[in-house]
Amino acid sequence: MSFCKNGILTGILVLVLCISMGTGFFWGRYIYQPDSRPVEIIMPVLNLFKSRITMETKVYKEKEYLCGDLEKISEEYASGELLHMDKKALLEKFPAAEGWTVVFANPGLLSLTLKAEEFCPVHRKFRHIGIYHGLVAVYEGPLGYNDKVLRVENIMVESLNPDYRIKLEQAMDLQKQSDIAAEMLRAELEFSSDETLNAALENMDEHI
Repeated sequence: MSFCKNGILTGILVLVLCISMGTGFFWGRYIYQPDSRPVEIIMPVLNLFKSRITMETKVYKEKEYLCGDLEKISEEYASGELLHMDKKALLEKFPAAEGWTVVFANPGLLSLTLKAEEFCPVHRKFRHIGIYHGLVAVYEGPLGYNDKVLRVENIMVESLNPDYRIKLEQAMDLQKQSDIAAEMLRAELEFSSDETLNAALENMDEHI
């Protein structure tokens, strides 16, 4: 008789245990949802640690010319109105629309680069021969920069021999040429002074 009672009692305990476990799972799975407020609280705290300019921030200013050459303008520790600025404020003060590139990845270093619409003092003297509306033309700067025509010669490109004409066409699309081909074109069509340019133009008859 006691054996039956013990069996019944054990069965009841097992049943209660199963119900408790099932209820706990239900409440944990379907009723309780993690509160997102702790994340919302943490985010403003993290924002307090965004990089800002301090008196220990080294500021590098440089100018990048059309030819890609860089000229250092200044190198100094931050001061004045730059202090306490974050990346957003820096981008507003040095906008990309005005040619600025801002690099500020850590509070110890700020790089400000201004894109100049001119060649560096060395490449400003360079000239190269190209094509302009079917005529032989002289461009400012090294080969590959065809933005500024200095003068147009009274020489039809079609009147030149095919080899030289192809070289001029390749020079006008230098980025698509191989490194070796580009160097060969520079050796023939790029000049570091007006004197060497004029000498080449005077001998243009050789290519007709």
